Amino acid sequence: MPMALALAVSAVWGPPSLAQQAPAGAGVADQITFDIPPGPLNQVLTRLANASGILLAAPVELVADRNSNGVRGRHSGHDALELALAGTGLRATREAPNQYRLSVIPGPGVATLETVTVSGSALSSGLPPVYAGGQVARGGRVGLLGNRDDMSTPFSATQYTSKLIEEQQAQNIGDVLVNDPTVRNTYSRGAGRDEFNIRGFTLFNYDVSFNGLYGVSPRNSSSLIGVERVEVLRGPNALLNGMAPYGSVGGSINLVPKRAGQDPLNRFTVSYIGDSQFGAHADLSRRYGDSQEWGVRLNVAGSGGDLPMDWAREDLGAVALGLDYQSERFRVEGDINYQNRTTDARSGLLFAPAPGVEIGRAPDARRNFFPSWTYWKTKEWSGALRAEYDVTSDWTVYGALGARKHDFESLQTSWLMLNEAGDIGAVPARLNESLTSKTGEVGVRGRFQTGPLKHEPALSASVLDIDYSSARIRSSTLFSNIYQPADLAKPNIARPSDLPRTSDSRLYSIALADTISLAQDRVQFIAGVRHQRVESANFDAATGRQTSNYDKSAVTPAFALTVKPTERLSLYGNYIEGLSQGGTAPEGAVNAGEVFAPEISKQFELGAKYDFGDFATTLSAFQIERPSSYLDPASLRYVSNGQQRNRGLELLVQGEPARGVRLLGGVAYTDARLTRTEGGVNDGNRAPAVPRFQFNAAAEWDTPFLPGLTLTARMLRTSSQVVDVGNTQEIPGWTRFDVGARYAFNANGRPVVVRAMVENVLNKNYWQSAAREGLTVGAPLTVLLSVSTEF
Repeated sequence: MPMALALAVSAVWGPPSLAQQAPAGAGVADQITFDIPPGPLNQVLTRLANASGILLAAPVELVADRNSNGVRGRHSGHDALELALAGTGLRATREAPNQYRLSVIPGPGVATLETVTVSGSALSSGLPPVYAGGQVARGGRVGLLGNRDDMSTPFSATQYTSKLIEEQQAQNIGDVLVNDPTVRNTYSRGAGRDEFNIRGFTLFNYDVSFNGLYGVSPRNSSSLIGVERVEVLRGPNALLNGMAPYGSVGGSINLVPKRAGQDPLNRFTVSYIGDSQFGAHADLSRRYGDSQEWGVRLNVAGSGGDLPMDWAREDLGAVALGLDYQSERFRVEGDINYQNRTTDARSGLLFAPAPGVEIGRAPDARRNFFPSWTYWKTKEWSGALRAEYDVTSDWTVYGALGARKHDFESLQTSWLMLNEAGDIGAVPARLNESLTSKTGEVGVRGRFQTGPLKHEPALSASVLDIDYSSARIRSSTLFSNIYQPADLAKPNIARPSDLPRTSDSRLYSIALADTISLAQDRVQFIAGVRHQRVESANFDAATGRQTSNYDKSAVTPAFALTVKPTERLSLYGNYIEGLSQGGTAPEGAVNAGEVFAPEISKQFELGAKYDFGDFATTLSAFQIERPSSYLDPASLRYVSNGQQRNRGLELLVQGEPARGVRLLGGVAYTDARLTRTEGGVNDGNRAPAVPRFQFNAAAEWDTPFLPGLTLTARMLRTSSQVVDVGNTQEIPGWTRFDVGARYAFNANGRPVVVRAMVENVLNKNYWQSAAREGLTVGAPLTVLLSVSTEF
């Protein structure tokens, strides 16, 4: 006979004073500071229920003879419940607002698709719960396969939570992925754009998906005010997500939008970033209806001011509105996002000098060599709608639509380094763009049994349409120096009067996969195939005449196996392919205009995941082969015959290994080599912009001497990178240290969190990246401060 734990045993165990209670109506997230020590599970749950008001139902014998690691630190009631149950073999399923039922977690390998446990602001979105420590989740979206638990996912993936985003004061995706040892940001904070290197391959911000859809997230840089989680899937993933519109193959990034939690939320944050950038952010949510089936989540933010680099400034206005409706069998969610960002004196690129010319030391990061009159200005609207309907308890159909309108104008300098003394030259230009993208997806997921085998088939079809218009007007050459930047006069470049059509692209795909499980889900095999068609046309800006046309298709299969010898250990292997648009022979080639089929990248990966309960590790070994095209100097024929081969080892760690101590990081080793190069000249050379070693270690400590105070530290180590394919140029490795603290307390009955972070605390100057034959400089010492409260 079930009993209400919160009512039946609260009279026996500790009083509510063990937690600092927030006033009625306060928001769920960060509203309570818990200090519940490890002990018998029934005692921990009783104290948690007394402090949070959560009602728990479970048979008495279910919680008997089980122990909990307790809950310490500032959490929402839902996140605290997940932490209390971590490693106990039990899970909590929401039955009504603020009410949960406990049950035993079935045999290892139960997919998130079967039983969805929700927590925090992920309440209405059906997301996998957070992991111990709250910085990452236990699983996430795996494209075509839907949400899956990490232990049942035969790929390397990490899902960073809104808690981490808030606590680390992350402004853009790059500020989140700075925690990931397999990822390196091409640009530093405040550059006005994001670009990433995952497993040694570039992933453009253009190729970031939003709630599972390409072509919806911001094109250059994504504000995170309306983002619940940032999901990273490492390696090629054409079967799972389809071809990325701009050909990224090293991995995928998906932004999960915020949804309203079960309790009202009114959070307000003010922030400061050195030198004088101030900001404000309001996060509001409500649920309506007899069963709270309607949800509204509104985020509004604005910021502006100078950055630590000379003349650099950024102004941002952003709005994110998330709506959702849930009934027993039908779910629908929609998002509207607006972003207006202007970045001054940070626009353009710095290209390396000619091969063989030594690259000098990194310049003083504060002495900005981009002129004060350069700028990027982006205005973007986007919207997305996703719906699911449970035809039966085993079959679900779904569909999604999305669109984005992107308008961009700029005055920029892309510099070329001329010599090791740091002299640079550029031809300033105005580049204005307009882009409209429309996307859609339909699919079905199900479950059925054939003898001892359980099948979970998935079928989807998608389309992405991108119309792009642009105009570029150049000026005359000017010169400067990265060590002694010149005070350059602003060139007189007229603004483009109109934006002619530049290109149209259409991506169509259909995918089918099946997950076959046996032995109580201890063995799972995934097999699938995707057919992708790419249509693309380019146009002459002056005449509007079509200059080239591309219409090719490819089939990409994938296979993956997961074996779980024990509940805590998961062994996996996969073969999966990535897809990029093939090259077109340039003018001057004997086959000028020839269009090649889509380029298929191939990955082999083996890995092991071990979950200690509150601390998890992933060890993986992989090989990725990506083809490339070049002009054969002997025959003057453009051929698709080059290749980059990356082999690597990765060790990831995450969780709370000791009470009040959280760790996040790991180490990645990548041996990236060029093969089948032009004439074999560079065969065996290191691939540009791929460090051999990347090391991350981020730690948080909830101090015992002052409840509510948390100290943080982070170390990033990146080894040297070669710049050119001939390996004649190299930039040295670099190490960065960040330190911070936050203090959570109640002021006049309202929860308050004060956060402080100093990035690059030693103010080191370093070359950050050599991606795409360019050079970027790391940001100088940067101070971030914020104060959040709820009312």
